[in-house]
Amino acid sequence: MSLIKITRNFNTNTPSWESILNNFNYSVNHKNEIKFNPVSFFVSHDAHLIDEVKNVLTALNLKYAHLYLNLAVEKNTFRRHKDEDDVWFWQAQGITKWQFDDEKHILEPGDLIYVPKHIYHDVTPLTPRAGISMSL
Repeated sequence: MSLIKITRNFNTNTPSWESILNNFNYSVNHKNEIKFNPVSFFVSHDAHLIDEVKNVLTALNLKYAHLYLNLAVEKNTFRRHKDEDDVWFWQAQGITKWQFDDEKHILEPGDLIYVPKHIYHDVTPLTPRAGISMSL
């Protein structure tokens, strides 16, 4: 039995592209940390400021939220990796493929995936996409 949990249409009140880009711009303007891989993959750490994200953080009793953004279908994400914390990832815009050792999942806007810490995974954008990674 898989420890990974998918909730389809968990919350379809996802942030708009406008809200997502405004949040990213906030991070840039405030000189907050932004991780990136050329050419079009970015991670910022201010997603907790987006109204729709605040509601999800409260509903899941989580504290931190990071914005993952691919402006183009570019494979330069974090590649296969594991996280040191349990992660809840809410697909906000676009479509992503999540690949695990023995299974794969396609996430669409509104879907939520839970990935326990130390589980290897690789995330590939299938379209331009934005998602919110959340943790305790």
